[in-house]
Amino acid sequence: MPEKRSPLIVITLFSALISAAAITSPVTAAAQAVASPSPVASTGTPAAPGAAAPRVFALVAAVGDQFQYVRQKESVGSNFIDNHTRQTLKVPDHSLNYAVLRGLDRAVETDYPGSERVLLAVKGVPEIQAALPQDREALTMKHVLGVLEANPARKDWDQIIVVVPKWLMSGRQGIGGKLTGIGVYVQPLGEEMDKSGDFVDDVVEDTAREQVRSRRFVAPYFYVQVTTLDAKTLKVLRSEPRYDFRKIVDKESTALDVAAQFTPEQLASHMQRFVETSALKAVNEKTDTGSVQVGPVKTVNSEPARK
Repeated sequence: MPEKRSPLIVITLFSALISAAAITSPVTAAAQAVASPSPVASTGTPAAPGAAAPRVFALVAAVGDQFQYVRQKESVGSNFIDNHTRQTLKVPDHSLNYAVLRGLDRAVETDYPGSERVLLAVKGVPEIQAALPQDREALTMKHVLGVLEANPARKDWDQIIVVVPKWLMSGRQGIGGKLTGIGVYVQPLGEEMDKSGDFVDDVVEDTAREQVRSRRFVAPYFYVQVTTLDAKTLKVLRSEPRYDFRKIVDKESTALDVAAQFTPEQLASHMQRFVETSALKAVNEKTDTGSVQVGPVKTVNSEPARK
């Protein structure tokens, strides 16, 4: 059965994620992983003598070190039984935070050319990581605010952008529920049907970023809360949830199991690029609802129900 293969996939993906992060991390080997925000890099061009000082942004990635691998399984019996297998990887060395920081750094440079950015990483605190997933957002934000409040360096900053994990209980556009932070969702079955009883194909992307239709897909996801603070007062200027995901398939693959269409190394590479891009969009994109939904467009009947 396909479910028996998932532990090996997860273990190999775990190794691939670490290797990918080691190649693309924005810091030197001297950076320390500590429980409180640790400055890992400073980017931007210093102002010339006599010129107006550039704006300074502190970018804080606090997504922790937990990575979810969630796989749909065949539903049997009650609808109240979770029809997913769920595994959690603990990814060391700020691998996930670094991907987020790269995206934030690019985003702020795009919006504010010439600005200076201080990149900060927050290691997962054991007490918070052991808490219920739905509680981690508030606990992580409280922890980050406490450390920032005691940090004298923020007197030289203008704004602080903080990214923490976001919990979502319900499913979203074909993606299963009970997801938080960063991970991969695998749908090998595709059970959704229309009124005629036929299976509904979903709009997904192939490896060339072209849209195709498939009931099966692998979806990296990025569920976070992005909060912008005034650096001097720590007043919240803006806070928005992000529920980003990318459904992908390899249409050239002959593998029966959609998860086997990608090697762990390929999937880790997809994850690194996806998280970085999603973090960039979290700052650059301005939305009315505070969340971006990535997925197919569906027609909704807007006529009022007849009585």
